[in-house]
Amino acid sequence: AGYKADVCRRGEEILADLIKNGRRGIVLGGRPYHLDPEINHGLPEMIQAYGFAVLSEDAVSHLATVERPLRIFDQWTYPARLSACAAYVSQRPDLEMVQLNSFGCGLDAIIIDQVREILTARNKLHTVIKLDEMNNLGAARIRVRSLLAALEERPPTPSAGPAAYNYRRPVFRRNMKSDYTIILPQLSPMHFPFFETSLNKFGYHAVLTPAADRTAIDLGLKYVHNDACYPAIIVVGQILQALTAGEIDPDTAAVIMTQTGGGCRATNYIALIRKALRDADMPQVPVISLSAGLEENPGFKMSWAMFDAALTGMLYGDLLMRVLRRVQPYERVSGEARQLYDYWGEKCRQDLLTGG
Repeated sequence: AGYKADVCRRGEEILADLIKNGRRGIVLGGRPYHLDPEINHGLPEMIQAYGFAVLSEDAVSHLATVERPLRIFDQWTYPARLSACAAYVSQRPDLEMVQLNSFGCGLDAIIIDQVREILTARNKLHTVIKLDEMNNLGAARIRVRSLLAALEERPPTPSAGPAAYNYRRPVFRRNMKSDYTIILPQLSPMHFPFFETSLNKFGYHAVLTPAADRTAIDLGLKYVHNDACYPAIIVVGQILQALTAGEIDPDTAAVIMTQTGGGCRATNYIALIRKALRDADMPQVPVISLSAGLEENPGFKMSWAMFDAALTGMLYGDLLMRVLRRVQPYERVSGEARQLYDYWGEKCRQDLLTGG
């Protein structure tokens, strides 16, 4: 506690000095290990050599008020600290922010996009320096000098009005249940067809996307941060492919996706989907959070009966998968095991749809 208080106090002293002497500062935002000179390669000292004061995000984040809700979930210490840091920098004409990134670690791909949205909403530049396997400052020096040149040409003028980075998500409402198509991304070919049936059994019109192909992957790569995990790229690509194929009207479509609430990217798959929909000019599409109450969508309720149907479908999927994998290597006629799998899969789905 004493160390953190000292860092905050010193940060406030430096900020006061910037105002008093008309200087400018750069906040370096990153993970704790970026304080290690062996990892940051002397980047703070290099920036100081250009006449800037250098602060860490810990020195300023306590001064910020973040205008919520944000597009992402940032309830963990690291992303919350960077969100607050970006919010504070966006309000100060004498500050800029340089974000340090190594290895695409954890939530970095998620928070990088959010920091960019906060800064650019108030006409600030967003600079990211990747320190992966870098053993000299040549590339970093170019990035910093580019930032300085850009500042000389276009001094940032932060807006004094409300923050434009607030995110108001479209909500799946009760009147949408009968008219909307709910897109279910294909995460497990032997289980998710039963989840599709479970939703349809209770009055929803769910459509399962096909397995990812090259088109879906290319769409995901186009609209998802390149440090995000490959499953996220595939999921987003499948959804965008379904919405752009011409068979589903984006104005009467919704997406459903699980949301864990844990400290990994899975909690923010929904945030990635929403960003991709916005960037693809389909911001009106609601994304339903299938979670333990992280978000409210009045038009979708997971009842115990629906949960029971989904669980039954998962058991059907497990059973059919194990039988298929067990007998397929020994089939005498190629494809015969798969035909039997398809036959019994359809019978199980019909049983799930019409059974009690």
